[in-house]
Amino acid sequence: MRLGSSVSARPIRATALLEIEPRTLPGVLARLKQLEAVESVHTTSGRIDLMVTIAARTTEELDVALDTIGAVDGVTDSESLIHLTTKLDRR
Repeated sequence: MRLGSSVSARPIRATALLEIEPRTLPGVLARLKQLEAVESVHTTSGRIDLMVTIAARTTEELDVALDTIGAVDGVTDSESLIHLTTKLDRR
């Protein structure tokens, strides 16, 4: 099994679930694109507006990324899910 360079270089992964203010998506997305730790951003249906996948080299780097994301103008609430063990990955 070969790991992509981003996975092997940044093995600590998390998902941030974000609620944002109405009409702030363009600004929030622009700021998230600037963050190296952000791998992907998905819009969702339901109470959560965005699902953000994060990868970091260390827990300290992950902590900084999560704090930065939570402080983005337009983000009203966030929940962090730290990935522990991958049980299935078909990518």
